[in-house]
Amino acid sequence: MAGRDYDLFQQIYCLSFASNLVSSTEGTEANLQAALEEILEDILPRLIGTWSISWGPRVFKEKPDEPKGGPDNVWFAAINDIDKVCAVSIAGTAKNSDADITQDLNVTEVVDFDVWVESWSSQGIPKPEKANSDQLDPSKSYCAKGICDGTWNVLNNPSTAVNSGLRIDEYLQQLDPDYTVVFTGHSLGGALAPTSALGLAGSKIGSRNTVKVLPSAGASPGNDVFAKKYSEVFPKDPQVSSEDYKVYNTDFYNIYDIVPQAWSINPDHKRNLDNILTKILHCSDDFQPFAEDVVCDAKDKSRDSFIPYTPLPGQNFVGRPPPKDPIESVSDVKAHSSQHHVTAYLEELGITRSFQIFKDKFSKRIGAPTGPGN
Repeated sequence: MAGRDYDLFQQIYCLSFASNLVSSTEGTEANLQAALEEILEDILPRLIGTWSISWGPRVFKEKPDEPKGGPDNVWFAAINDIDKVCAVSIAGTAKNSDADITQDLNVTEVVDFDVWVESWSSQGIPKPEKANSDQLDPSKSYCAKGICDGTWNVLNNPSTAVNSGLRIDEYLQQLDPDYTVVFTGHSLGGALAPTSALGLAGSKIGSRNTVKVLPSAGASPGNDVFAKKYSEVFPKDPQVSSEDYKVYNTDFYNIYDIVPQAWSINPDHKRNLDNILTKILHCSDDFQPFAEDVVCDAKDKSRDSFIPYTPLPGQNFVGRPPPKDPIESVSDVKAHSSQHHVTAYLEELGITRSFQIFKDKFSKRIGAPTGPGN
């Protein structure tokens, strides 16, 4: 079966994308939870047989009994007893989740990250509070409020499945210290995974284990101080230059993907919002004004935060095929994003077939279309 010969990085990326199986599906929290549990239990051992779910999965909805709308956050931990690795997989944006859109776009409000993390304890994690924009200190670490809200959801809500009743940090504290913990996620998950890992590393409730991060397609979560602290706590691993996906602690991104360009407005950064219309999308004369308005709005959101959003260390690849030229409509942009924010990653990682097996099985189980999330 596809996946048996995957290297460890490919296996972890499979788990990353598996957390997105309910991302394009609507339902109550309980129904989505039950469907995801069943598919992971059925497919995971046969697809990459050295892994089993060790915490969760957890499907979270702010309105759990509401049948409309997708999940607001999804995450689980899976363990590999042969390689002694525990992967914490965090899903990306669900198609029909207003809360996820807020997590993605609420960048004008920011959180004093270190002050928030210092308040974490075994008794729980307080909700993040936005910092006063008139009192921001450029020497401090700040993170987007939307990303902090998503991080709070992931770290604050206990499992309702495997290891029921334990928060993910409580589970990790009980894990054998010989195991390496890897936080992973794509898109929104590619920002929540490094933020969760950095928060736990600086808190009183961090695990004893070696912790690494394997994000992809993530937007910049915070300012320059946040990015510097992240790179100090989680240096590139291995340090030797590499041009493929086998690198921990860097955001793996497609140079043609729009999402990782957010939210820097600094032209000196390799990933910044100006790249969208200068290096990625070449728009027709008719479509250009609309595209410029959208990018301008994104830049205004970043500017209104009063912090210098800065990308985390990255590892890039060139997605295929090149973008359509010219881009003439919103439909063209959606088609571009489908290819370069999702499909190109699966192809570059060599895991397309495995994820399709997950999708096909899940579609038959729940009777609804599924997708890997954004």
